[in-house]
Amino acid sequence: MAMARGMTSSAAVLPRLRVLIADDDPMIGILATETLIPAGFEATVVGEGHAVLAAFDQVLPDIVLLDVEMPEADGFALCEQIRKRPRGGQVPIVMVTGRNDTASIERAYQAGATDFINKPILWAVLPHRIAYLIRAHRNAHALRQSEQKNRALLQALPDWTFVSDARGIVLEHLSGDAHGRSNDAAVQTLENTLPADTARKARECMQTAAGTASAQSFEFDVGSGDAQQSFETRLQPQPDGTFLFIVRNITERRRTDARIQYLAYYDTLTALPNRQLFVRELRRAIRAAKRTGSRVAILFVDLDRFKRINDTLGHAVGDALLQSVARRLDTCVRPQDFVARGTPDRESANVRIARLGGDEFVILVADLDDPQQAAMVATRVRHALAEPFTSDGHQFVVTPSIGISVFPDHGTEIEDLLVKADMAMYEAKDQGRNRHNFYRETTSGRSLERLDLESDLRSAIATSEFTLHYQPKVDAQTGAIDGVEGLLRWYHRTRGWISPSIFIPLAEETGMIGPLGDQVIRAACMQLRSWASRGLGHLCVSVNVSTRQFAREDFVESVLRTVREYEIMPQRLELEITESLLMRNIEEVITELTRLRRAGLKISIDDFGTGYSSLGYLRQFPVDTLKIDRSFVKDLHVSSDDAAICAAIIAMARELNLTTVAEGVEVIEQLEFLRDHGCSQIQGFLFSKPLPAAQLEELLRDGANLTIKPCSVEAIT
Repeated sequence: MAMARGMTSSAAVLPRLRVLIADDDPMIGILATETLIPAGFEATVVGEGHAVLAAFDQVLPDIVLLDVEMPEADGFALCEQIRKRPRGGQVPIVMVTGRNDTASIERAYQAGATDFINKPILWAVLPHRIAYLIRAHRNAHALRQSEQKNRALLQALPDWTFVSDARGIVLEHLSGDAHGRSNDAAVQTLENTLPADTARKARECMQTAAGTASAQSFEFDVGSGDAQQSFETRLQPQPDGTFLFIVRNITERRRTDARIQYLAYYDTLTALPNRQLFVRELRRAIRAAKRTGSRVAILFVDLDRFKRINDTLGHAVGDALLQSVARRLDTCVRPQDFVARGTPDRESANVRIARLGGDEFVILVADLDDPQQAAMVATRVRHALAEPFTSDGHQFVVTPSIGISVFPDHGTEIEDLLVKADMAMYEAKDQGRNRHNFYRETTSGRSLERLDLESDLRSAIATSEFTLHYQPKVDAQTGAIDGVEGLLRWYHRTRGWISPSIFIPLAEETGMIGPLGDQVIRAACMQLRSWASRGLGHLCVSVNVSTRQFAREDFVESVLRTVREYEIMPQRLELEITESLLMRNIEEVITELTRLRRAGLKISIDDFGTGYSSLGYLRQFPVDTLKIDRSFVKDLHVSSDDAAICAAIIAMARELNLTTVAEGVEVIEQLEFLRDHGCSQIQGFLFSKPLPAAQLEELLRDGANLTIKPCSVEAIT
């Protein structure tokens, strides 16, 4: 083996490319070294065929020039053997041949050659040819490595991806599998890769995608019952006319969405529809009644003296009794009651009864000819509940008081009809319980009292008789007061303190909630300015905004005008809105909330969990805080369902970078649960009742943190 090496001054810095030349012609070896060494290469010449493999292992060349015809060896065979060496696949091999026939060229490529050079060799261009081949081979090798890496990454993805041509023939599986589909077919098509119906849908989407040059998507199911799997398919048209399919298993997402949907629309204790779903179906029934000229009745059912059972036997027994009552009501109210003159709509029939909360239920009776048909349903309800209930060894007889309001006889607005059914129910209680009453405004003493209260409310708004009390919101971990909620209070000159649960619904119904809400925002801004002047400018005050108040065209401008007037920092004012408000004219609500947020105000969703709580919708709204409704907090330390709901809301808020506030915290067990699950802030009687501004200032000046111990729960004043 003869070796010739060349060095330049830069060789110590940059390694020279090594060329192994295998040729038995000494002149070829001399000319090759004289040509390559000045060009910056390091050349090794081997003249015997048996020494080529040893030289390859020793030199580790960057390229091999291999003569086809050598003594004791065949150039094609040597090429095949080099390719089997550890580095043989990474080095370009150029066959040097004097033969000028196609068969030799084809055999060279079959043996693994990268390229070939015909004799006589053009020595002037040889260095350039070798440099190009080495560079091209390295680039190709790097590309292959990149493709292998990308393919490995694709194979690690949970999605199933494949490429199809326009005819629906699967050209390549990139990742995942065919979900049990046979891959043994000679030609893989969409039909033997996807379920039959899904393949048809895929072809339709391919046509649409090809025509619009945009991605298409659809969903399909495999299996049935508990074994059913759901998949989402997205196909993207490619520039070369093929289609990239991405199939993702969305079974768990579907189940999660179904659970969230259930929590949004159903009562977790009784499994009956909640107020949100009932109102939606009532709205639909009223629209149908307007078209047909029929009537719709609302039966407001309240259990007589139910509080006594809770107080004497505990909430566990009370909850079990409510579940039994719900089952009996659902059984006795037949679908025919929902649609009195025709075949009931299946979805409507499933929503004929709902639980509003506590021991209050409502029944919807639609498509009535005569209001007395509603009275017949009420009678059947009373008879059904007359049978004794047994729970935890105790036997009860539960009687209902039922109030009935009828559309359009008693009103046309949903909230108005619900209030009037509620009034009729209280009248039934006043008249001895275990009976039903239709709403009768002219004869109802309760209605007369309501008219007096409405007049007094209007006067109180005009003279600004209302005040704000402030309930602290404290950091769940440290007890530091992070902010306060401003709660409206009304001291009547003759009636004394009137509960917000009485005058707020009245203000909503009569349309007075708008000016009343304006007073609340103005009072909060005034208080913020006062606190800022006395060194308490760090506080944030949140106030409730009603649906009607928010719906006013000038609402946003009115709020911003008040903020500017009192020169407060906008981020110190937080507006609390309800979930039901979010779902009204979504685009418009997002626009208005965005205006408020851009101005610096904070937005909170109040009583979260009682309305529409779809994560997909929630992501669209510019909000800062979720307030967990007190109905979930109340029993979370004894109810696994309520605990699960609270934990889910906190986790969801964390994913969306939202603050969480738990309302109605009254016992240390609730606090510990909320702390453990990462709730941000706590609000409730465990820390403090709502306080007048002066008392709150004393509390703040006494210390930054609240002592975590139960305070006395007094009547709301």
